[in-house]
Amino acid sequence: MSKNYVNWAVLGCAAIAKSSVIPGIQKAANARLYAISSREASARLTEFKEIFNPVKAYSSYEELLEDPEVDAVYIPLPNSLHYEWTIKAAEKKKHILCEKPLGISAREVDEMFEAARSNGVVLMEAFAYRQSPLTKKVRELVDNGLVGRLKYIDSHFSINLRNRDDIRYKKELGGGATYDVGCYNLNVTRYIIGKEPLAIYATGEIGPASGVDESSCIMLEFDGDIKATSYSSFSAAFRSEYTVVGDEGIIHVPAVYNQSGDIKIIIRNGEGSREMLINCPDNYMLEIEQFGRCILNGEEPLISFEDSYNNAKLIDTALEQIFRKDK
Repeated sequence: MSKNYVNWAVLGCAAIAKSSVIPGIQKAANARLYAISSREASARLTEFKEIFNPVKAYSSYEELLEDPEVDAVYIPLPNSLHYEWTIKAAEKKKHILCEKPLGISAREVDEMFEAARSNGVVLMEAFAYRQSPLTKKVRELVDNGLVGRLKYIDSHFSINLRNRDDIRYKKELGGGATYDVGCYNLNVTRYIIGKEPLAIYATGEIGPASGVDESSCIMLEFDGDIKATSYSSFSAAFRSEYTVVGDEGIIHVPAVYNQSGDIKIIIRNGEGSREMLINCPDNYMLEIEQFGRCILNGEEPLISFEDSYNNAKLIDTALEQIFRKDK
């Protein structure tokens, strides 16, 4: 690619695109918001055009993918549509940043990456929090032995989702607490430990009307006698935090996954208790810039195929247990 920026297109007028990712594209040094699209001409598409002023706006996803000026697409569609539109975008030779969870099964993730490989395009799962200096600092502190021998990670992400018409309650759209918020817990746990679990034990609450997991509690066992738990829910008070426990100390991260600014973590060890402030730019801008470097400079995607596949495989196993126990 001869130019030094990526022409971005957004496939769908989703809330996360409006609040976070399109502003991230507009802040990124190597990106240009080129196009947005909706399934049809709509008030939502008009609103996005007025707010963000893209070069092009399309009233169909297919028409956007036919535009030869589009280099990369961001897909924020409902979970059940990630597979279909990633495959279609890859076949049109577009690089793809797709919202988490990348697929709603490990099989989908494998086939999505195979489509990207066979068409010579880059595909990455949009876990923006992994770009954050905060996330990287916690891993660095653990690797450097600040907490001693790693023993346990506890992660919690719950929201009180009162709107029963929300797509996250729709089984046919790939809804459920584990896909929506629990995937963060599982991803950060695997990242910090740097290993895959040897055993998975899961239970949860299946909504009688929704048919999705409205909460999940997942316990993991790792090599080295390391344990971890993940709790996610649509019916508990808002809470987003995780704690890393070793035999000599604790790191507590009381932060929403994609906060920016000066973010506090709390460290407790033999030297006492102290706070550390970590300055975090906009994670979505960092994500767009990193993905842009993958396209322009050949950098490796921060979220690899193996990472996305193993997170999906873990969720497959957990949900299978949760739904089996509910019968």
